[in-house]
Amino acid sequence: MLIREVLSGRWKLLLLVSAVAIVVPPSAAGSFKLPYFLLCGLALIPLAQITAELVDRLVHRVGERLGGLLNVTLGNLLELVIALTALKSGLYDLVVLSIAGAVITNSLLVLGVSTIVAGRRELVVDLNRHSRGLSTRQLLISVILMSVPSIFFWDSMHPITEGSNVFDLFAVYSLIVAGIVMLAYLLSYLYQLGTHRGLFAVERVRAEGSASSESQGSMLAIVGVLVLVALAIAGVSEHLVAGLEDLVQGSAVTPLFVGMLLLPLFSAIPEALVAFRAASRGRMALAMASTVESSVQLMLFVLPVLVLLGPLMGRFLHLTFPPQALACLGATAFAVHWVTEGDSLTWYQGLLLLSIYAALFVGALLLKPII
Repeated sequence: MLIREVLSGRWKLLLLVSAVAIVVPPSAAGSFKLPYFLLCGLALIPLAQITAELVDRLVHRVGERLGGLLNVTLGNLLELVIALTALKSGLYDLVVLSIAGAVITNSLLVLGVSTIVAGRRELVVDLNRHSRGLSTRQLLISVILMSVPSIFFWDSMHPITEGSNVFDLFAVYSLIVAGIVMLAYLLSYLYQLGTHRGLFAVERVRAEGSASSESQGSMLAIVGVLVLVALAIAGVSEHLVAGLEDLVQGSAVTPLFVGMLLLPLFSAIPEALVAFRAASRGRMALAMASTVESSVQLMLFVLPVLVLLGPLMGRFLHLTFPPQALACLGATAFAVHWVTEGDSLTWYQGLLLLSIYAALFVGALLLKPII
């Protein structure tokens, strides 16, 4: 019944595109590299729409706070699959650029649009002071942590690499710090949901204790369908990364622009749809979770997980970013913290976030080194 309801939506015809993207391998694209990449990106849209609808149903059953946490985790599943596929192929720069791009897209583009949408309902949109403060500070701290290698290599003649097939001192450093960062991130949920849960409480859409056995069955059905959709997303994502690799090699578009800004436009679709829907309904806490908290999870959990899983594939991902990406991340973290520090938002502040994103987008596209 649930599957029938989901597939009866207006996105059902686009699922044919998703099926084509899963079945057709990148090698069959031939000279049509850009159309194939766009096809894979388009194929993610109906899958992301289904994910957003299912997460929205789940939020009504478990509450906005837990629902937001679940949405963040499910939304980043796509990014993790893409990054693992790229890491397995040894595309270290693509891994870190895609994560940086996802953070920039979520925190500037998606949050900016969500703020404008929410601003149409209310003149001033209030935020939870504690959850807002924690997430924006975590984002700032994550950028500081990623800048540590750049500090120690400041005067070095050797450029910092994003990864290596050799187990060197940089790999050891990355593994140790990844473990520390991931532990600190996990303990933040003990802080939010345990010792200080009262500070982060928000109004729930539906009380957890009132769930009936019918609702529990519905939850199991929702989770089951989410797993199926995740498998479909994994298939499309694998071809998307392969198409991206061919696109970079066969065109004049820089890897920085494609990896940091073009690819995240597609991978951020699940978070964007949930955030826009939440903002239009006045649930800005869920919108913040889908954008800023999602970015925090990417930096403090997904990236360390990739570092720790890399040795199993013979790949040693370094816990660092290229200088351009690091600068863009720093600007993003600072802008989000500054714009939201008053614990309230207006449509104009959303416009400011969009203007920063537009400047970064155009700069990455047009400002290329002269060789």
